[in-house]
Amino acid sequence: MAEIWNVVNKVMDTDVTKCTCGFKGYSGHKGADLIPKSVSETPLILAYDDGVVWQTGNVHGKQTKGIAACGTYVAIRHSDYTVTRYQHLMYGSLMVQPGDKVKRGQPIARYGRPGTGNVTGPHLHFDISYPSKPNTDYIKDKFFDEVRFYVDPKPFLCGTANVAAATHKVKKAVNIRKGPGTQHELLGEYPKGKLVAVLEEQNGWCRTGDGWVAGNYLKKI
Repeated sequence: MAEIWNVVNKVMDTDVTKCTCGFKGYSGHKGADLIPKSVSETPLILAYDDGVVWQTGNVHGKQTKGIAACGTYVAIRHSDYTVTRYQHLMYGSLMVQPGDKVKRGQPIARYGRPGTGNVTGPHLHFDISYPSKPNTDYIKDKFFDEVRFYVDPKPFLCGTANVAAATHKVKKAVNIRKGPGTQHELLGEYPKGKLVAVLEEQNGWCRTGDGWVAGNYLKKI
């Protein structure tokens, strides 16, 4: 019997959202499969939070191999470097493209009926991932050659998830390096005043989504 979630961060424009298969509901399942209350609904799919569209795909019908198994899909990168993915959407329903900025709750596509990609029935596969190992249960996998750590999306949808990345402000221009130390390759520079998400700290150095910076150049906000 489908579990009905107390969804406060809606990714489907419907009054009642059911979960037919949760995180690790079967081996390797990296997210949650969601359906609307009514079997006839084709609700709009909504962005979980503000972000930038990273990848999209427009796949017709049932596909089981490679990225096509996601069907018609959208992947959004958010300011804390999490990525949310919305899979098995209606073919031809995409309302965004890579590089688009989106706002929380903005329609990005439509629910797939029939579903697209590797599906046995219509549903929205929603997942969320970090760029580094979180302090919780996870599944490690790659998406477009980027290593990601997928976690249970239910706490995020229900508003009970802890923010994994702390936001810092750059106090003065600071070099970005490939590793935690001045001996590592220089990758670029953050300007004074830029806001960055710190994902990890190591011996006075902080890792962001772009590389490592000296922690004394940052101020937590």
